[in-house]
Amino acid sequence: MRIWLPSIRARSGADVYVERLARALSGHGIEPIVQWLPHWFQYFPWTLRLSPPKGIDIISANSWIAFAFRHHSIPLIATVLHCVAGRGYPQWKSLPQALFHDQLVRRFERASFRAADAVIAISDSTRHELCQDFEVHNICTIPLWINSDVFSPTEAGGRTGSESTRVLIVGNVSRRKGGDLIEPFCKALGQHFQVTVVAGLRGEAPKISDTGARLRFANGLTSEQLVSLYRGADIVVSLSRHEGFGYTALEGMACGKPVCAFNVSGLRDVVVNGTTGLLVEADDTTGLAEACHRLRKDPALATHMGLNGRERATTVFSESRAIEAYLRLFSDLLSRRGRSSE
Repeated sequence: MRIWLPSIRARSGADVYVERLARALSGHGIEPIVQWLPHWFQYFPWTLRLSPPKGIDIISANSWIAFAFRHHSIPLIATVLHCVAGRGYPQWKSLPQALFHDQLVRRFERASFRAADAVIAISDSTRHELCQDFEVHNICTIPLWINSDVFSPTEAGGRTGSESTRVLIVGNVSRRKGGDLIEPFCKALGQHFQVTVVAGLRGEAPKISDTGARLRFANGLTSEQLVSLYRGADIVVSLSRHEGFGYTALEGMACGKPVCAFNVSGLRDVVVNGTTGLLVEADDTTGLAEACHRLRKDPALATHMGLNGRERATTVFSESRAIEAYLRLFSDLLSRRGRSSE
């Protein structure tokens, strides 16, 4: 079976999703054809006319652009990674972003949902928001997953206790990701903490405060270096205000770390409050710092939550479980078209 994955280079988790999906499908006897498209295509998706590669059985694309790849004889899947239309302004969007999302992306997605034979949501939160925003009925929820052999704990435990407690934050330094909250969060933490921010390719690093937690930034890391930082952390923190799925939280849990985050869409799908980490209300940097202090003062609790997180990551969010769901969907789509899934 050959799956065509036309995708925009977004320099974000959307790229990671496509790369991981292609790699996972390859390991299960599927031939993925990933075709990367220039970033400008997201603003004018109807202008690029591409024919499917020869022998393609299914087309799968992001809901922003999926309609552009509708083919009369090939099933089309539209995948929703993040619901953006009508959300986030002015809390974490600029006016131009809000206009783009509300006026254009909303239209693109409506066209994709009309054209698609199936719609995938990557979390229950995303499915719920999708049902709120659009009248879509053919939604299949397939959560993202983690390679638990790569993202895995070390034998040595964390050092939460008398030494500086190491906090790791991973993600683009944008308002949605809480980049503007890094400095107040560090101030609220205090001097017993060391915060490492692995910045993505978007946004600017905030000014480093002389008070509060020690703060350092890293970018351009290899996968091995990123995993090493997860393993070396005591607590993984997310300052994100809205997610389609809590990727970094899952990576931290897979490495056996407790996660402290805001109780928002995407993150609440991954982190079980009080079991694998601690969730507080959005924008409450003081509450988030207090959650980190609680784990610092109770190393046994931090260790227990880390173990629970590892178990949840390897069972609920396993690669095999996700790919089995994809294969079932592929088989169903092909059977509807009277084609074999072999």
